Amino acid sequence: MRKIGCAALFAACIAAAPAASAGDFFINGQAGRFDLDNSGFDDEKSSFVQASAGYRWGIGIAQVGLEGGLGKFNEIDGQDRIEYVDGYVEHAYGWSARYAFAGVNARIKPPLLPVYVIGRAGYLGMERTLDQTSVEHPIDTTPVTSRSTFEQNDGGTYHGVGVGTSILPLLDVTLMYNRYRYAQVHYDAVSDEYRLSDDKRDAQSVSLAVEYRF
Repeated sequence: MRKIGCAALFAACIAAAPAASAGDFFINGQAGRFDLDNSGFDDEKSSFVQASAGYRWGIGIAQVGLEGGLGKFNEIDGQDRIEYVDGYVEHAYGWSARYAFAGVNARIKPPLLPVYVIGRAGYLGMERTLDQTSVEHPIDTTPVTSRSTFEQNDGGTYHGVGVGTSILPLLDVTLMYNRYRYAQVHYDAVSDEYRLSDDKRDAQSVSLAVEYRF
C-alpha cells in the first residue's frame, strides 16, 4: 500500500505541474533523534542528520513537488554474552547507515494562519554497516579478540508529516515526524555472517527542519 500511495502522489504531482502557478525551489536540513523498532540492540535510539533539495509548484493554498537528498543514521550500540562449559564469549555491535532518498513533498499554508503543514513520502536506498567485536574467554586461557564488519545495501520507503512556521519571508522552521520501512538484518549461524531478512522493520524519527525557499 505504501508503494501504491507514493506512486499515486508522484503521478498527481506530474499531472498538476503544467497547470500550476510559479513555485519555489527549496533546500532543507533536518537533525534529530531516531528510534529503531524491535532491533534487538540495547540502545535503540540515536541521532540523525539529512539534507535535501527540491521544487514545489503552487496549486491554490498548497505547493506540491519533488524532493531528493542524503542522510545518515549515527551509530547504535548493542552487547550480548554467551556462556558455554569452558568459558564465555562477549559480543559488541555497532550499527550505522547512510541513505539517499527521492520522493514527493507537499506544503499547505491555510489562509490567515501563521503555520503550515508539510507532508512527504518516497523511496530510499540504504547502505548499512554493522561492526562486531567478539572476545572469547576460555577458562585458564588468554582471551581471544576478533573483529568483523558487515555491509549491505537495500531499499525501503519513508513518509512523514510536520508543522511549521515562517521566521522570515523565505525561511521556515518545521517540527517533523518521519517513519521508515526497510529489511531487517539478522545473523545466519550456518554461514557465520549477517544477512538481510525478508522481514521488514520500522524506524521513526522526530527532528527540527530548517528550510530556505528561493
